Formats: sequence, C-alpha cells, structure tokens
Amino acid sequence: MRKMGWRHTDAETLVRRGADGQFYVAAQDVTAILRDMARTFDLHAESDEAAWTAEGRAAPVRLDEETMRTVASILRAQADEMDVQLIEIAATSAPAGRPKPPGKGRGQAGA
Repeated sequence: MRKMGWRHTDAETLVRRGADGQFYVAAQDVTAILRDMARTFDLHAESDEAAWTAEGRAAPVRLDEETMRTVASILRAQADEMDVQLIEIAATSAPAGRPKPPGKGRGQAGA
C-alpha cells in the first residue's frame, strides 16, 4: 500500500505576514499544495479505503472512486489555471528591458 501523506508540511511552506497584517504564501507553494492534494485524492481512490467523517457525524461517509478522481482533476485544473494566470501577470508586470518569462498557453498541460 502506498503512503497517503501530504508532501508539504507547515514547516516547508513559508508563510509571511505582510505590512497590512495579512498572511501570504508564495504562489508556487499554493499550486504545489493543490497538486499534492490531487495526488492524495488519487491515492485514496486507488486504495479503496477513503472515508470522510463530516462534522457532527459519528459514522464516516464512504467516498467513491469516481468522485475522488473528479475532485483530483478539479484541483489539478485549478493549479494549472493559477499557473497560467500568474505567468500572464508576471509577463505584463516585467520591468522594461527585462525579458518576460515564457508562458504556457491556455489548454496546455501543466507540469
């Protein structure tokens, strides 16, 4: 059986407090966390052991494989879309005379 833990831990994800008092996390950490969550859903779908206990319920709810794979797909799509948007933001905000980062076009698979 495969390990089903998260790749990221609180200690590995740098969280900073801005001058405005808000907490900030690097964009690449957010997309990595989304992809890690997707992998975890896929692993649970493969293991046939997934259950979730809703707040206020004593008995766990069984999660079916198709639903978990769909959730994993949505999380990966969100991470890919966030990457695309961040690349576009970086390209439009690059200082004059500095090369713009290469971007992925919409619809292309992310890494």
